[in-house]
Amino acid sequence: MKPLSRQLSRPDIDDLGEPQDLEPIFPDGTEPTLEAWQDLRGKLLGRWRAVIGPPSFGDFDRTTEVVERFEAPFFRGTIYRQPVAPGHTQQVLLMEPLDPPIHPRPAAVVPYYHPDLMAGFDLQSREPITERPNVHFGRHLVQQGYVVACMEAFPYNTVPEPAEDVGFAWWEAGAEKVLSDNPRWSGIGKLVWDTSRAVDLLLAQPDIDPSHVLAIGHSLGGKMAFYAAAFDERITAAISSDFGIGWSFTNWDAPWYFGEQIHAPGFTLNGHHALALIAPRPFLLIAGEADRPESWQHLLAAQQVYRLFDREEAVGCFMHMTGHQPTEESIRTAYRWLAEQFELPEQPWRLEP
Repeated sequence: MKPLSRQLSRPDIDDLGEPQDLEPIFPDGTEPTLEAWQDLRGKLLGRWRAVIGPPSFGDFDRTTEVVERFEAPFFRGTIYRQPVAPGHTQQVLLMEPLDPPIHPRPAAVVPYYHPDLMAGFDLQSREPITERPNVHFGRHLVQQGYVVACMEAFPYNTVPEPAEDVGFAWWEAGAEKVLSDNPRWSGIGKLVWDTSRAVDLLLAQPDIDPSHVLAIGHSLGGKMAFYAAAFDERITAAISSDFGIGWSFTNWDAPWYFGEQIHAPGFTLNGHHALALIAPRPFLLIAGEADRPESWQHLLAAQQVYRLFDREEAVGCFMHMTGHQPTEESIRTAYRWLAEQFELPEQPWRLEP
């Protein structure tokens, strides 16, 4: 099998932290077989869909507006206003390689607060961004031949910035708007929905390989990439950097994510259940702060499902444990892992603009 993937699919530490008391994916008395999983997966997906809920709107005009086309030193850019609901759009920066080394072209969706940082490119000044180069995933990937969609996240396209934008004020206002308009929905449902709309845009481009569609993100973007992959099977691999896979690792109970329902008596779903839905597609976790040794317990629980597909090595974790921001080593390792999983040749790329 693939050497790096084999290395990353097993914990390289002895202490996995406090026991997480995770509900087994296969109930007691159920033999873990592929046939049993196919039946169980449908039920598990139904449980998750009840948690994230549905939007209240029906069909709407999805005609996407081209705002501007331009050429940067390392990519061709198109800025889109993409409808995501009646009367609501999201900004998406589509980045295309100048000289793609691979045909058909692999693709990646990179969600975050705004497209600029993930693209490593300021859309107003039209200048490269020099700070935090380790999270310029869009720039890294377009250099490697990927067509990349860097998208913004609600609430920034949902409600105006509050007069006093202190703490999570903008998030609270955006979540209140989304949930009042869609009372059966959830904030994470909105984030997943919008990410899937960016995948629509990616797959509508010419010369795209639908078998090589990555979702990748850091922090908030890691949350979006992970749960979008769980619910959108068009995403064929996912990489999440320090997003906090377990409920207690981060603020999953905020109204712009899952809300207080995750604390309800009898609520037993957790991150390993979502990872099981991604199986057998590859997933890599970059752990630094929100994710910690305990995160391995979620990965090992979900590997039980991956093992049924003989894909145990498609789940991996790189633990740099140096803080919230990914390290250069972790990012370079992630792209090597991705090339192995997609069975693509590694392509040269630069960390700095």
